[in-house]
Amino acid sequence: MAYISLYRKWRPQTFEEVIGQEYVTRTLSNSLRNGNLAHAYLFTGPRGTGKTSTARILAKALNCDEGPTPDPCNHCRSCREITEGTSVDVVEIDAASTRGIDSIRELRERVVFSPAAARMKVYVLDEAHMLTKEAFNAFLKTLEEPPPHVVFVLATTEPHKMPATILSRCQRYDFRSVPVSMLTQHLAHVAKAEGIEANERALRLISRRARGSARDALVILEQVMNYGDGVVDEAGVAGFLGLVEDEILIELGDRLAAGDAAGAVAMVEKAYEEGRDLVQFTREVQEHFRRVFLLQYADLGSEDLEVDETAYAAIERQAAELSPDRTFHFIVSLREAWKEMQTTASIRLVLEGALIGMARSELDVSAEALSARMGKLEVELEKLARLRAGDQPAAVAPPASRADAGERESPAADTTREDAEEKQAPAIAGEEVGGRSEHAIATSSPGSAAVPLDLAAIRRAWPQVKEAVKERKVTTHAFLLEGKPLEFKAGELYIMFPADRSFHRGEMEKEDHRSVLEEALEEVLGVAIRVKTRLEENQEGGARGHADAMNTKAQRESRSGPLAGVPEESGPLHGAGEEEIADEGLQTLPETRRNAAQEPPGGRAEAADGEEGETFDTGKVKLVKDVFGAEMIEEIKLNE
Repeated sequence: MAYISLYRKWRPQTFEEVIGQEYVTRTLSNSLRNGNLAHAYLFTGPRGTGKTSTARILAKALNCDEGPTPDPCNHCRSCREITEGTSVDVVEIDAASTRGIDSIRELRERVVFSPAAARMKVYVLDEAHMLTKEAFNAFLKTLEEPPPHVVFVLATTEPHKMPATILSRCQRYDFRSVPVSMLTQHLAHVAKAEGIEANERALRLISRRARGSARDALVILEQVMNYGDGVVDEAGVAGFLGLVEDEILIELGDRLAAGDAAGAVAMVEKAYEEGRDLVQFTREVQEHFRRVFLLQYADLGSEDLEVDETAYAAIERQAAELSPDRTFHFIVSLREAWKEMQTTASIRLVLEGALIGMARSELDVSAEALSARMGKLEVELEKLARLRAGDQPAAVAPPASRADAGERESPAADTTREDAEEKQAPAIAGEEVGGRSEHAIATSSPGSAAVPLDLAAIRRAWPQVKEAVKERKVTTHAFLLEGKPLEFKAGELYIMFPADRSFHRGEMEKEDHRSVLEEALEEVLGVAIRVKTRLEENQEGGARGHADAMNTKAQRESRSGPLAGVPEESGPLHGAGEEEIADEGLQTLPETRRNAAQEPPGGRAEAADGEEGETFDTGKVKLVKDVFGAEMIEEIKLNE
């Protein structure tokens, strides 16, 4: 018996064997079962998705000895003739070669005759959009009112090229591209039945290359089977098709993320020496970063990204390491490189230049690269502004005698620049600022109010913080990938970890890892910040519920300590509670600010709970000063 190609041998013979087209096959089956048959059908969709095969199955269902039935027997004479293509009552016409008006006139003359042996005459017009305008006009009347024993099936990949008058007279069925997962299962079934030794990763590569076409997938499988002498493995498929394995794409992504331009160029050199198509290589790399970009904004699984679980874990890791703007910059750079490679002879140079620019952003002059560098500059400027504000005195010395004070206030005395800065600095008696005290970090001074350090600023600089951590200690960086900044107050940054990442949270609690993160925060932000960690209690509550719990705890501690006399409506000092401060409390603030410098340096009591590290004066005015200090007045004015 002559050899039959796999795509012909495994052509579907029933509606159930058509893969990936459940909406079409189910509708046709129910129509046949109920007798609701149309006289004209339009099958549209990509190539190799089963349009012509479904038309043949429909012809068998109409003419089977047991029919009309949605389940043709494939054993009767009519079914066998249609399967073999020898039935005189089922006519397939290639509209690409038979597209003139004369051919359609001949068709109109033949449709009036009754079927020779079958129950119904079925005309299948493949690539129907190729008919000429005159042919469509000649065919229109026949299509609208055909004889009762005739059914037309028009198959096309480009329905938009067909006249609206034709489309309106057909029942339209859209065939879709077969998903990669479903196509991989179908190839595995065929390989097992044919005795082909194939692994899932290799079949997945074939499915991705087929781009939703079941016929193309079987053709590629047959070619790779012959190449490997009955064995289909991932390396053989990638080499034969010029594809890039997931491991190579992940390694290249890691090198680019780390700024390793030399390593990225070396991988291009290796691909070139192996004879890979660099244009296809560029497309595969772009597709890889597309998956990374999608995972940064959407909760997708491995099937959605069309990769296996191992590759999915690596892509998820890269999505956490890279910032979204940098990932998008990679995609745009590769897209522009791919366009340029279409019109140049030096495709290798174009690809190498693009990868070097992606790894070393200072060499890239594209708008996306400039935007990424601007983001880093903004973080650096905020850091410098905070450092400059931290160099100003945050406390004044205890007031001297009245004579000294009068001498300083005398018009004849020269007021130095340092004295002016001392008058503008927040008056917090008894706190040395040397460099930067903890209280000065926790509150914003008037000089630094233009660049406040808040949670939003920390989140903007978080990618740079992670990079700084990675440079110091890779293991700390690995644990930190699972955490996200949740809350910042009183100089303390709370990092939230998912409920199933208790191990990572426990490691970050250790001094050696926590100190690395604190050093990186100070390097990037210019501010010494203490780090604390929290574990997400449940999936539904999220970070919001945890933050609310922490605010409630702060309010309870304030009421139990020296702040017990403060009305409960005052709310927390930081966050949403700032808008709920009592009006009468705000009215006393200017007077508090004027009298603060006259308070004696002593007379301060520690807070009831030493956790927060806050201190309060025993005097009533000093108590209000610490609760509603001058620093908070400046912030409220800015927010308003």
